[in-house]
Amino acid sequence: MAQIKNNGPLAAAGHSPSNPTTPKCALLFFGLIKESFATISLPSIQKNILSINPTCDIFLHTYNVTHLPLNQRNGEHDPSLQVNISQVYLLTHNVTLESMDAFYKARQQVLNRTRRFHHTKWGECCTSHDNMIKQWHSIQGVWDLMNMTMTMTTVGGKSHYEQVGLFRSDVYYTRPIDILDSKAAVPNFAHHRGYNDRLFYGTYENARIWASERFSFLDTFEKVYMRHDDLELQIHPLDAWSKMRKLFDKWRRRRRSYNQGYHSETFVKSLLDHHGIRVDFIEHCVWRVRSGYKILASDCDGMKGFSTFDDVRRYSPKNVSSSSLLGDDGSGGGKAVTLVVV
Repeated sequence: MAQIKNNGPLAAAGHSPSNPTTPKCALLFFGLIKESFATISLPSIQKNILSINPTCDIFLHTYNVTHLPLNQRNGEHDPSLQVNISQVYLLTHNVTLESMDAFYKARQQVLNRTRRFHHTKWGECCTSHDNMIKQWHSIQGVWDLMNMTMTMTTVGGKSHYEQVGLFRSDVYYTRPIDILDSKAAVPNFAHHRGYNDRLFYGTYENARIWASERFSFLDTFEKVYMRHDDLELQIHPLDAWSKMRKLFDKWRRRRRSYNQGYHSETFVKSLLDHHGIRVDFIEHCVWRVRSGYKILASDCDGMKGFSTFDDVRRYSPKNVSSSSLLGDDGSGGGKAVTLVVV
């Protein structure tokens, strides 16, 4: 069962409905938290999201786990790492804590269906693929939480939010994000031939498409947007000669298979394109946080202001190990890789 914690009035940072000129807004956070949430992610959220959008209501969905799942692809393979899930209440009391059993009960059929078309560049099925579906379910979950609370607090349940932002909970936000500056915005890096999927903000209707239409889009995605020639190789193994011809044709067309199967960024782009939503690419840099108090500061490499160690020092937490910022020659002038918070 999903656990919903809502202590009284909407728990927003500085929520002040008295100003009629301020658009009513909501900040939605989704996905698993890391063991370093209170130390790394939360301070960056408070500084660069909550303080910039002080009148917004805050909601969060996550999974009620005590240990982080293993993911060899991400270098996360320590089964002893524990999560203090109660740390999410430092952000808001409008929280849904959902058990993994409840997730599998709700989405097992989706997993069975989509695993057949897993994105092969992620390696063997199905850790990364299942994590993507878990993220989609969490996004849907926090959207539903907002709507349910909204129904309880408004006449007729009509939306009183004009702008909505959706954000991963397990990342480090480097600089301010104002969710009122666009009708549909994504960060301008790591698109992988689609749209970066770590955050989205815009109008209520555009955010609704991004957050709540993914599972209803599966049929259309498979029929219209998925690469059927590559999928045929996955579902119906061919003889060696036919497979060689298929591979040669694919090489000759020089088409990379980023949109082969279920790939998060290309799926999101297909979803928004299908609904005619034009996005703004905003220079927001978001660093992923990994277990072991590590920050992947190379995520925005190539973006102006985030590509050297000097750039990274400007935005990194104060409690970063200084040795983790050194280049190969010790000069500090090379490219950033991983920060270790101590």
